[in-house]
Amino acid sequence: MNQLVTLDFENSTDLFIVPDEGSSIPRASINRDPFYGDSMEGVPVPSMKLEHPDHGPVFSKDVFIRIFATTMQTAVFDGDAEEYTNMSQHFIRFSDKVMDWKGGNKCNWVPSKQKEKLKAQDPVAYAKAANTKLYRHLFGVMRMDNAVIPGSHPVEFDPIPFRMRLGPSNFFEVGKVVGELEKVKKLKHFNYEFKVNFTVASKGQNKWFVLKYEPLIEDRIELSPDDHTALKVFQGIIKEENEFVVDKMRDNVGSSVAAEFVQDITPGE
Repeated sequence: MNQLVTLDFENSTDLFIVPDEGSSIPRASINRDPFYGDSMEGVPVPSMKLEHPDHGPVFSKDVFIRIFATTMQTAVFDGDAEEYTNMSQHFIRFSDKVMDWKGGNKCNWVPSKQKEKLKAQDPVAYAKAANTKLYRHLFGVMRMDNAVIPGSHPVEFDPIPFRMRLGPSNFFEVGKVVGELEKVKKLKHFNYEFKVNFTVASKGQNKWFVLKYEPLIEDRIELSPDDHTALKVFQGIIKEENEFVVDKMRDNVGSSVAAEFVQDITPGE
């Protein structure tokens, strides 16, 4: 069972499959709003927002990332209660069996093709599967040029470790680009920056931003001691969040049932 992602610079292809808390790592997200906060100060759109530990929220259209690892995770969000009602452990492969808060496997997530078949065959199972969202987590180092804080005040800072959660509309692109870099060009993804570009997708009246990634393969970056430190922090975050799911399941289901799953959750397997 791939309960804990083993992030290993020497065996990096295992980190990518091609088709929450972790408070110590700044979180990044796509910014869609031209104004920020109650004061409605201007910020660039579209842009990347990063919760910087020293500067607070910073924004930039000129973003470069090195990707150390990705994981996947499923969750169920109750819009009425405005809270998550179920969440899985991190996993790497779609076939991985991982526990969730309620003692199930990946919050009843099923692939899209299988889910469509359930619509006619088993409406109850379909309803459960339709409520489950699949996310991808990125862990790496981010660099911002022309960064600003709200109000468009310039700010500068060194490249910084980050984490980011991508929803369904941005799920597959990063895996495709990194997979091509590693498997076709035979280059290690963590040695190169990716320029993040923003595009607009639409369906009917709905529009949203989609991230595209341009690998800058002309500039190879050697791994530094700080990179290895960040790697250990990422490992710790993933392990901690997986263990939190175990604790939640024990609370919801009971320790006797949880023990059946916990057996396989041992670091180093």
